[in-house]
Amino acid sequence: MSITSAAEATSICHTTSSEPETGRSIGTNGAETLGTATGVPAPSRHFRADKIFAHKDRLREWLRTGSAVPVTMEMDMTNVCNQKCPHCFGFYPERDQARMCLEEAKRIIREARILGVRGLTFTGGGDPMIHPDTPAAVAFAAEEGLDVGFITNAQKMTQAAADVISRCCVWVRVSLDAATPEVFFKTHGMGPKQWETVLNNVRLIVSCKARQGSRATVGVGFLTCEKTRADVRAFAKLGRELGVDYAQYRPLLSRHGEKEIDYSDESLISDMLAAQKEFQTDAYRVVCSEHKYRRIAQGRVGRTYGKCHGQFFATVVGADKKMYVCCHMRGVEKYEIGDLSKKTMSEIWNGEEHRRVAASVDFADCTQLCRADSFNNILWDLSEGKAALEDNPDEEEWEHRNFI
Repeated sequence: MSITSAAEATSICHTTSSEPETGRSIGTNGAETLGTATGVPAPSRHFRADKIFAHKDRLREWLRTGSAVPVTMEMDMTNVCNQKCPHCFGFYPERDQARMCLEEAKRIIREARILGVRGLTFTGGGDPMIHPDTPAAVAFAAEEGLDVGFITNAQKMTQAAADVISRCCVWVRVSLDAATPEVFFKTHGMGPKQWETVLNNVRLIVSCKARQGSRATVGVGFLTCEKTRADVRAFAKLGRELGVDYAQYRPLLSRHGEKEIDYSDESLISDMLAAQKEFQTDAYRVVCSEHKYRRIAQGRVGRTYGKCHGQFFATVVGADKKMYVCCHMRGVEKYEIGDLSKKTMSEIWNGEEHRRVAASVDFADCTQLCRADSFNNILWDLSEGKAALEDNPDEEEWEHRNFI
């Protein structure tokens, strides 16, 4: 075992230099411009839908063969969580006690690197910090040469873990979904004591980043819906006070098997735009999943493409060590593409079962505005000859280019 503790793990991770490392895309915190025809906050370089063009080699492979090696992979260390979010996306139909041991996680990470995955996000499932070996797995992924992202509720964050995560990750996002204890209870099912713990742990991550001179981008996330709308403005203010690099708004999505969410209330977009204008600075961005809110503002939340091609560019490994077509289908047996306790990742990805499941994706099972929706529109136009790779730039300063 090459890494046995979070303290040991810090030695192999990435530190600041005057130039970005080869293959890594760490951007600057320049202020985004306001104003679009729809009144949506301007897109951040983190979340632009066209970032998939940073991987033209994979796009050419897909156009030639109908498949591609995934650029981005999500990985769940555990399905166990310490919070009680009523709208949890963790695992269908409900979270269980599944977890990976460190050696299993290392094997899967190594297989992902061999397959050609470029960006790996530790998420859930449950909260990754519930698993004591997650910091060591993060460090191992960075040692393998993968860009690493990290999503957590931060309630169980420790000094040692924050040191590893801020050194080894390209980006870290804490799911707050509130700016007050009252809304935090509605969204995470936890009380004022836990709220203060989470805020203090965000400050801990920020301080670790500053002390180490880390280039990791640290942000906080907020799901917009009727339940959270009272905190939209205050969330942007809170993010700036916490010292993070950005605060991100994203629309709440329906889960597998649930009815679609009503997105007709456009006042949320106005509230976000006002918050951006009031609180954004040169060092702190207020951003959103711009492509999703633009479509909400235009009343176009339905699909305009005929097939899900995005599943070939982003995949997920659950804590049960099974691979699924996308993050929205964790635990859905119909959309399992293989079991990593029985086959290697390459065998699964290039296997007949994956091809069968990929061809069977039924949009009736899928949520609107899904994770792959933005680049699915691009991929559909490419596949139908409505766009060409040559019409899009070869080089752009896409931020976090290996996370599409």
